[in-house]
Parts: sequence; C-alpha cells; structure tokens
Amino acid sequence: MAREYLFDLFAARAAAYGVATIEDFLAYGPRMSLRDQGLIDQPAAPTLLVNGAKDSQVPIADLELLLHHDSPKEAWVNPTGGHLGRSVEINDETILDKIVASWFAIRLSTASKEM
Repeated sequence: MAREYLFDLFAARAAAYGVATIEDFLAYGPRMSLRDQGLIDQPAAPTLLVNGAKDSQVPIADLELLLHHDSPKEAWVNPTGGHLGRSVEINDETILDKIVASWFAIRLSTASKEM
C-alpha cells in the first residue's frame, strides 16, 4: 500500500479499470495516456498542475510532460510533498485554500475583466 493513499492502490485502480491481474492493469495503462491518444498537444482550458516532487503515484515527470506541451499551463510543486503536494508542512486545506482556490480566483477575475 502506498503511504500516500488511504486504500490499497492496486485494488482501487483495478476495480476502477475493471481488471483483476497486475498484467491486465499494466496493459490498461497505455489506454489512459494523453500522448498515446494524441491529446497532449490539443488546445485545452487553462490548467493548474499540482504535485509533490516526491509523489509515489504520479511521477513528477508526468507533470513536466504536461507542462511543456501545447496550451499554457501553470504548476505548483511542493519540493518535499508527496501525492497532490501533501506534506507535514503543507496539508490538504492549505493546498486547496492558498494554491488552488487562489489560482481559480485570479483566473475568474481576469476572465470577468475581459468580458
């Protein structure tokens, strides 16, 4: 079990993907790839990527890949954080309030001024 996840990660994702074995799980992965689906370079809405440099579920390389393809994106990375940037110093509430909600407030304010 990953320390960053409340449940057995394989069991949870296997159930979501409808697979039973690790082999089926690994074979399913490429179907979820934005690169393999040809979507990574398609235009997208403004996006905030949130991650921790020590995330054991979503590698920081995935964030880097998204950040440097097509539509402008912004990123917040907690250098000591795990999944979703969580750490002892920066909890979920702080990430939501100070990072995510602030990002949305700025975007919505900018959008309303452009109207």
